[in-house]
Amino acid sequence: MAYVKQVETTTIDNYIYRKPIISIDIDGEPVKEYRRSDKGILVKKMIFLNIVTYDENDKLVSFEAIEQANKFLLSKAIDDGVLDVASISRGLLHYFSFLLDLQLAWDNDFDEDTFDEFYDEPRPEWVRFPRSKRDRQTYLYRDGLKQLVIDGEVAKTTAKNYIGSVVNFYKYWMRRGYQFNNPPFEHEVVTLLLDTNASSMKPHQKKDIHTTDLRLKFTRSSRSGGTALENLRRDLKPFTPREWTALQNVLMKSRRVLRHGDETKLHSLPVEYTQHFMICRYTGLRREEAASLHRGQIVNPEVVINDSGQEVFKKPILNLGIGDKYKSFTKTPERGNKSRVTIIPAGAMKSLYDYMQSERYQKRLIKFRSWCASEIEKGNTHLFKGDDAINPNLDYLFLTQTGKPMFLRLGDFTNKWVEVRNTVNHSLVLEHKIAGSIHNLRATFAVDLFRHMLKAKDDEGRLKFTPDIALDRVSALLGHEDRSTTMDYLKIAQDMPMGDEIYEDVLDYIGVFDDIEA
Repeated sequence: MAYVKQVETTTIDNYIYRKPIISIDIDGEPVKEYRRSDKGILVKKMIFLNIVTYDENDKLVSFEAIEQANKFLLSKAIDDGVLDVASISRGLLHYFSFLLDLQLAWDNDFDEDTFDEFYDEPRPEWVRFPRSKRDRQTYLYRDGLKQLVIDGEVAKTTAKNYIGSVVNFYKYWMRRGYQFNNPPFEHEVVTLLLDTNASSMKPHQKKDIHTTDLRLKFTRSSRSGGTALENLRRDLKPFTPREWTALQNVLMKSRRVLRHGDETKLHSLPVEYTQHFMICRYTGLRREEAASLHRGQIVNPEVVINDSGQEVFKKPILNLGIGDKYKSFTKTPERGNKSRVTIIPAGAMKSLYDYMQSERYQKRLIKFRSWCASEIEKGNTHLFKGDDAINPNLDYLFLTQTGKPMFLRLGDFTNKWVEVRNTVNHSLVLEHKIAGSIHNLRATFAVDLFRHMLKAKDDEGRLKFTPDIALDRVSALLGHEDRSTTMDYLKIAQDMPMGDEIYEDVLDYIGVFDDIEA
């Protein structure tokens, strides 16, 4: 029987960690106490890593926490005071998934009769490395990341964050005296020459930077101040029409994807994920904003009969309020969830409404209510306190099979999106592989809406929106504080391929055509 191993995450939100004082009582038993003055450390979000195994029928076979990674993540939150370790967790998730791929390749080549433990390289593990430095997992991972950047599948900033997470992970265990059979990397000192101020007699001063030989190095481009335009803020780049058509076919037609590590079999894509991704695309909501929607925000759009005798929505576009005022989450720099109103196509709203009437959703809702009651009874009230906490009185739209709100497991949305993207890349021949994340759905919404607003005309053939009004409107829908942030979405359209629809009106507005117009 074939088994599939993959790295999955477990998210724990909003808890207070208090350092215990351990002593031994008169009976020789350990006793745990806390200082009265210790108010604890707020840990806003912890994303732990686990290795999960499924059989060929998608049935769970085993579940094992990656303790070494999880202890490191806890240390970052408790000892270093990092409130949100999500980015570090994503880096380690990527690395340990890479290790699983290496192990699978090793297992396929393994022959017990010919294997010599003194000559052949050991099975790849996070803690065991080959003798040759170039064959060690950490160096292979670095080289793989660099190639992903070159191929345009990963942004430079993401790659550097990932390798930084891996380096810090190993440094953590080295400082604690962990012995590796071979070092995961070598220590290096890089000397920088810095300009001095006017009071110095020397034109430059030297500064030594302590680093490792795992650091990523990229050649500088002459464009965009040394950054290749293709990789400049890739998270803001909209999908091309052809890319989105291919992605939408997977989401709405086949609804089957290739799982990580298994490119031989298509697996069903749960409807919760298809709904979530479509909402992000057609509302501009961020991943966490869409994940926290609830029944109070969903309506059944009104239908009327048009002059042709067909049923149509009375209002093709509806308003959708999010934030504290509407009891859902938004991404806000300060405390709380800043409220705003965006738009949603009536068809998308109807799809959400119909899903909430389904038997599938009702079963999950019953489990959610039961789970909330159980946690409250256990005294786990921290789950229901805070800006991003669970409200047991809301009927959340996206719930897991066990009834837990899916905004507690945002990494699952990311993992499923990668499966959707990889399925398209595996099944279609595209000029460039699709590399965008869920956030690129937001960019696609922004640029597409901006383009349509600039083309919109009234009954007399006059433009309905000036560029300034259109930009202000899109900024408000996205929840940006100022227009300059929205402009980032629009400027990235300069790199859209000429063979695809290039959004000429957007480019015209931001000055792309200034040099060629008389």
